[in-house]
Amino acid sequence: MNKASTSSDGDRPGGITPRRDPAAPSADVLEDVLGRFAEVEAGASARTLLAQVLAATLIAFTRTSSVRDPLTETAPGSAEEALAALAGIGHLRASLAAVDATWQVEAEQRIRQDDAAEGMTPESQGRGAGHEIALARRISPAASSFSQAKARRLIRDMPGTVDRLWSGMVTDQQASTVAGALDGADPETCRSIDERIREHPEMLHGKGQRRLHAEIRDLVQKLEPERSRERADRAARARHVSMTPLDDGMARVSATLRAIDAVALMYSLRTRAESLRAAGAKTSVTALEADLLVEDVQRSTRDAEQDSAGQAPRHPRPQPGLEVGIVITDTALLDREDDAGTARLEGYGTIPAHIVRDTLLGRPPGHLRHDEGDHPDLEVTAFFRRLYAAPSTGELIAMESPSRAFPAGLARMLRWRDTTCRTPWCNAMIRHSDHAIPHHRGGPTSFANGQGLCARCNLLKEHGLWVLTPLSRGESEPDTERAASPPGVWVWSSPHGATGASPTPPLIITWPDGPGEDDEPPGPSPSG
Repeated sequence: MNKASTSSDGDRPGGITPRRDPAAPSADVLEDVLGRFAEVEAGASARTLLAQVLAATLIAFTRTSSVRDPLTETAPGSAEEALAALAGIGHLRASLAAVDATWQVEAEQRIRQDDAAEGMTPESQGRGAGHEIALARRISPAASSFSQAKARRLIRDMPGTVDRLWSGMVTDQQASTVAGALDGADPETCRSIDERIREHPEMLHGKGQRRLHAEIRDLVQKLEPERSRERADRAARARHVSMTPLDDGMARVSATLRAIDAVALMYSLRTRAESLRAAGAKTSVTALEADLLVEDVQRSTRDAEQDSAGQAPRHPRPQPGLEVGIVITDTALLDREDDAGTARLEGYGTIPAHIVRDTLLGRPPGHLRHDEGDHPDLEVTAFFRRLYAAPSTGELIAMESPSRAFPAGLARMLRWRDTTCRTPWCNAMIRHSDHAIPHHRGGPTSFANGQGLCARCNLLKEHGLWVLTPLSRGESEPDTERAASPPGVWVWSSPHGATGASPTPPLIITWPDGPGEDDEPPGPSPSG
């Protein structure tokens, strides 16, 4: 596909510079843009895509459904014009989401076909597609994976929803919510719900994501009750706690719990916090809830330590009673054979009735009934290694090992330096230490060639001809330091041409005391 002209008659690619003042119309801008589109030389599929985008734009601003008058029928400079513009942009976003889903599936299929042509085994074909698509879309691999799963579901099993999405009757957020709520559902269930949306798109009008998600899950529960227990058990086994660093010395601790446990926990924290406020505490209720949660965990830890030492807890306190509001019919509560019934959990929403029944009987979803055995980790006993230090300061700047595996000390240095997965756009936690230039291609096990990756990125990086190219920090460093130090940037290139940059973060970020002519923040230049 030939690129459009890149003349200097504007600050945008192709010289197309829309006016920055939305109230200053120009009769020449639209004709100029359309003329440039007509001059584009491209293949049939590329021209079809451009035509779809142009058609979507025209439809979005002439048949906008969320305002009384479309943009073309409003008075210039009026508030109606501004609202019609916003509505049209939202409509266009929905249409482009339909195009985006189509091309995500198309890209995956084409990469799979290329893998087959290269002689890869069927189970290996397309394994690296998600990584390439993520890089091309400039999002994290994890986010891309979720997006691809939704796109497949929409394109393959929900054509009616895609049509409504294209026409703007369904928003991109609603389509994403519906597709996400159908995760794990049978294709027949997806098609059944899709038919309802196609025939009655008004069923989505005015519904927020949380409410819409709950209603779709309620439909899934009714359409395939025989799989409800399996889904609930699988979801409960995935419960976990995670932490996200925040600014100013704060952090967010998130817990994925069984819904009944979560509601009970929140009710307990809220009740106790409100009691403290009523007793004269000046701290806000929400802050008191956070303090009580930490206090409970720390007290439990102390009690466990004292119990293991054969000591009685120093400050025994009775645990507060838990109250959970559940709305459920007597039939759903007592009929053990009915897995299609649902209940409503206060503060949560719709929940399968069998979860309530099993919880009351002491068998909540995810409850382990059998010993599932041990899974011992493999241990590596010893490695030779040598350390590199900067000649000028003696500071440890690198470490190298003759073995393929990264020693514990070197792996720790990589984690400290990289913080999160080094794949462009990925923010996942580091799980593996990886050779940027693979070991089998001569890459050393060193600080300079090492990087921290999440498990997913490390496994998929070797799938296909991914190429990582180092860009040096600068030629002013001595040869010994330059060879031992990691490059300023690793440029990632996927097998099919998607690219992204991964700057190497310093172990300690330092900024100049004040701006100067030659002062620049650490890292690559904007052009690098």
